[in-house]
Amino acid sequence: MDLLENIVIPATTKHLSLLKVILVLAMTIFLPFFGMLLGGTAFSSVFNSYGRRKNNRLFVRLAKDIIDKLAINRFVGVGLGVIPLLTITFCYAQLLFEVKVISVSLLFVSTLFLALAINFIYSYQNTFQIESLIETFKNIAGIDKHELETKLPEDITDYEFDLMNTNSNSGNYAVVLMLLSGFFFAGGTTIALFSDRYQDFQNIAQIFLSGATFFNFLFIIVMSIAVTGIGILFFFFNWQGGIHEMDKEYSNFTKKIAGNIAFTGAALLPVILFMSFMVIPDIALSGSVFVYTGLAFIALLLLCNFLYAFIKNSETKYIGAAFYMIILSFGLIVMKNQAAFGTASAKHLEEINLKAEELEKEKKSKTITTAGVDGEEVYNRICSACHKFDVKLVGPPYQVTVPAYNGDVKKLSGFILNPVKKNPDYPPMPVPSIKPKEADAVAKYLIEKVSGKK
Repeated sequence: MDLLENIVIPATTKHLSLLKVILVLAMTIFLPFFGMLLGGTAFSSVFNSYGRRKNNRLFVRLAKDIIDKLAINRFVGVGLGVIPLLTITFCYAQLLFEVKVISVSLLFVSTLFLALAINFIYSYQNTFQIESLIETFKNIAGIDKHELETKLPEDITDYEFDLMNTNSNSGNYAVVLMLLSGFFFAGGTTIALFSDRYQDFQNIAQIFLSGATFFNFLFIIVMSIAVTGIGILFFFFNWQGGIHEMDKEYSNFTKKIAGNIAFTGAALLPVILFMSFMVIPDIALSGSVFVYTGLAFIALLLLCNFLYAFIKNSETKYIGAAFYMIILSFGLIVMKNQAAFGTASAKHLEEINLKAEELEKEKKSKTITTAGVDGEEVYNRICSACHKFDVKLVGPPYQVTVPAYNGDVKKLSGFILNPVKKNPDYPPMPVPSIKPKEADAVAKYLIEKVSGKK
């Protein structure tokens, strides 16, 4: 992306370490929330459609509660979805500085799809709230359901019909856009691992030829199923006391549906994790990748045990343990993925670090303040008695000594102010009667003269 290329710069070792930490944190926030948003919207849309078609109010109520509890509100959607994904995109842009590969472009496209999806998700969520207002109006008016067609104003019935269409369409559009966002996210993060084949991935169409991308996209789908089921259980029954005034019928109905969703996703996750591990390229494998994968397997097996205990005993104490265990599992999977990316990009990161050091030196040389001081005048007045550029005099020629400072003006001016004997073939350099600002000016002049810039 040209925009990102204009704002990213090569990072130093310290900054690279910070970028990796930020990337892990952003991934750990983004993946669970994205999974709940995708799965929650999909299941809500399906349950809503089924409930209205079969006139089953339990499914319609569950659809409304799922989108309310898991999507929360638009600000949370942006804060836990769009912003972390933008952060991930920027981190990859920094870590893949000057690499000709489409990973960053794919992540940027994923962010755009997610932003569009969030608009439809909260439009879908709002239709339930408006529908509740219409139902309240009907109750206040005391209109019997058999009298609605004759006593309810035509404008309201038309609006209600349009509202139902909007409800259905917004949910479906949101699911499609979320799936596209997840696919492009899987493509961007997967292709970044193939550092020995970056030249094979130069346009977006090529991600459809990447089998590894489809495996990782399948992992996102299964992850969404698991985290959605667990999220429903946690936010309906644990978080802040759960949903109040939930009757026994609805409670048992929700536990059964959500428990089956959660256990199905959790049981499939170890299998999909193994499949996604098998498609990691050899260049990205390391001991850390194996360790984090093993720990993630253990965490997922414990998760399955907690969910099985809940389904068998219907005790809500297992729900909290399952929720925190899946968050731990996500953290370990993120660490596994970033360890693989770090191994795959290790050589490139060394090159970035070298470029960053060169840029830092150039920056230092350009930020030296020498206003009001002429470096050439200082050289002619103080230095020329002992030094020339291309011949020996009392001291060595500058063409020999100055290149050793690699363009670092401050380092050379520091030596001028406090000289030490370095070459036994020459006498020690006396401390010159020179001010720090003059030392900076003459050092800058000498470096530019030797490098041919003057």
